[in-house]
Amino acid sequence: MLADYTLENQMNNFNAASSLKSAGVGRLLVRLLWVLLGFGIASTLLSLLQVIAQPLYQLLASLDALISIVTLLFSLTSIIVFMIWLYRLHADLRNLFKEYPITPGGAIARFLIPIYSLWGIANTLSTFADRFKVEGDDFTRLSEQVRSLISPLYGFMIGSNVLNRIAFQEAAKNPQDKFLPFWFLFSCILGLGITAILLQLAKTMQTAITQKAKRAIS
Repeated sequence: MLADYTLENQMNNFNAASSLKSAGVGRLLVRLLWVLLGFGIASTLLSLLQVIAQPLYQLLASLDALISIVTLLFSLTSIIVFMIWLYRLHADLRNLFKEYPITPGGAIARFLIPIYSLWGIANTLSTFADRFKVEGDDFTRLSEQVRSLISPLYGFMIGSNVLNRIAFQEAAKNPQDKFLPFWFLFSCILGLGITAILLQLAKTMQTAITQKAKRAIS
C-alpha cells in the first residue's frame, strides 16, 4: 500500500511538472544559481584573503581573475535564463489562475525597466505571494517565504549597486587605494546575498506552482 501511494505521488509530481512550461527552465535556473553561488563563495574568500593576507593573495591573483570572468559569464547566462523562467512562470500562472493580474510580458517589464522596476519587482513577488496565500495548506507557508524575501532582496540589490559605484569610482581615482580591497569584499558579500535570495525565490516559487498544478490534475 505504501509503495503504491509513493508511486502514485511520484506520478502526480511528474504529470504536474510536465504540464508546466516553467518546469524545465526552472530546474536549469536553480542549477545555474547553485553554480553561481559556488563561484561567489570562492570569489568572496579570495577577496577576504586580499584583505588579510595580501602576499598570499598575490599568488592566487590570476585564479581570482579567472573566477571573475567565469562568474560574469554565468551571471549573464543566469539573467537570461531567469527572464525566460519568469516569462514561462507567468504563462503558467495565467493558465492555473483565472484572471491572474500580471501577464508574462508585464512580469519581464517589471524586472527590466529602470525606475519602474523599483516598484515592479516587489509588485510581481507580492502578487504571487497573495495569490497563493489564499490557497491555504502548504501554500500559505510558501507564500510567506516569498514575501519574506522581498525586503532582503531590495536591501542587497541597493547596497550592491551603491558599493559597486563607490568601488569603481575609487579605483578610477586611485588604483593604489588601500581601502579598495575592503570595498570589493563587501561588494562580493552583497552579490552573494543576491544570488542566495534569487535561488531561494526560484525554488520556492517553482515548488508552489508545481504543487498547484498537481492539485489541479489530481
